[in-house]
Amino acid sequence: MRYREYIVCETVMYEPRFIVDTMLGNVARWLRILGYDTLYSRKYKDWEILRLAEKEDRIIITRDTGLHRKALNNGFKSIYLSMDDMAERLAYIALIAGIKLYVDLERSRCPICNGELRKVSKEQVKDKVPPRVYRVYEDFWLCSRCGKVYWIGSHWIKIEEILSRARKLLEEYKARKYG
Repeated sequence: MRYREYIVCETVMYEPRFIVDTMLGNVARWLRILGYDTLYSRKYKDWEILRLAEKEDRIIITRDTGLHRKALNNGFKSIYLSMDDMAERLAYIALIAGIKLYVDLERSRCPICNGELRKVSKEQVKDKVPPRVYRVYEDFWLCSRCGKVYWIGSHWIKIEEILSRARKLLEEYKARKYG
């Protein structure tokens, strides 16, 4: 299996991997940005999600109560999201699955295709980004699968705002659960 391993106190812990139902494509994108291997397709049928979750030991994330019940009845890990706010969704996933709510650019994945991103030189993307972007930014990442180029642009402020709110909500959830 393709897990990233982390050794903590001489025990091996596995990083969670996800499969997201067709109603939550935006959640899949966020999990990928955060560095989590996340499958998503608008074409997945419930049975395919269940099969992939079992085969690849993935946590199902869904808004579909029927799929959630089927998953739990079959012994699969599943997170049901009833909320619409992204910060709330991410905080809840973090509470249940233990994900980190920080972007680590060494681990981020392509939000479009789930491919691994690798940092590349500015020269390597000269013909792949708009001229203004090339002039203004120094750091670029390239998807190893689809070839899309990423940089820390103006959208980064919004990403940080949502993650900051998610971290605060996570602390509130923990206080309610354990307090």
